[in-house]
Amino acid sequence: MVKDLCVHLDGGDGDKDRLEAARQIAVMFDAHLSGVFVNRLPDMPAAEIYSYSASALDDMQRQAREKGDRIAAALEGLLSGLDVRNELRRFDVLSSRWQQTFLAEARLYDLFVSTLPQEDDHETMALVESVLFGAGHSVLLVSPKCISALDFSTIVLGWRNTREAARAVDEALPFLKRADRVSVCMIGDDELGRIERVTQGNDIARHLDRHGVSVELNPLPEGKGVGATLLDEADLLNAGLIVMGGYGHTRLREWVLGGATREILKRSEVPVLMGH
Repeated sequence: MVKDLCVHLDGGDGDKDRLEAARQIAVMFDAHLSGVFVNRLPDMPAAEIYSYSASALDDMQRQAREKGDRIAAALEGLLSGLDVRNELRRFDVLSSRWQQTFLAEARLYDLFVSTLPQEDDHETMALVESVLFGAGHSVLLVSPKCISALDFSTIVLGWRNTREAARAVDEALPFLKRADRVSVCMIGDDELGRIERVTQGNDIARHLDRHGVSVELNPLPEGKGVGATLLDEADLLNAGLIVMGGYGHTRLREWVLGGATREILKRSEVPVLMGH
């Protein structure tokens, strides 16, 4: 169940969109909404610290905290106007620790809500990757183009028998149970033929039916690629939500998004729920 969700706030232009998306989801499930604001304090490399006096460093810290106070006050004003239970969670941490701080907080909620990162918004993309691969819960990302009226009555579910897809299905159950139409898309690849894909679809359909979710099975050729095919199908069905596994691979100690996952995040105009 979705009873406790969080949204990333930073005092920027995107806060209102993110809060509105989270508010609508909180209303759907009568959930509590927490706005998480990580106020970043100056973090000097060791080689530069000696270039500043102690008083100068103290002034920089003070100015950062005062800026955080102004942002927090504005965020409290936004939250006070919402029609759902909410709170602001503020953390003052060194800049080098802000992402780890948010990740640790995100693990305490049922769902992380944000807007889909814009192509040049590398910071938000990095945060989404961090939460997707490290929080242990799903992420729901909403395009600013559809925030005014979220409609999850038709859902496209990208299915293959993997841990990531199974995790996404489990996390998406509250949404799937509310939907009027769920299309399970098994997109072709080099490993499985159409019959094998339909068999896998029957297996997940049986599982979902036991949760009261009726689905349509939709085996599809890969065509232009997994990501593009899933997006085309969502557009064809006028779907209001895409559910899929969030795939990636490790590079040294960091997770990096897989090609289809990254394409969905960059191109989708439909909200996307991903699990890993």
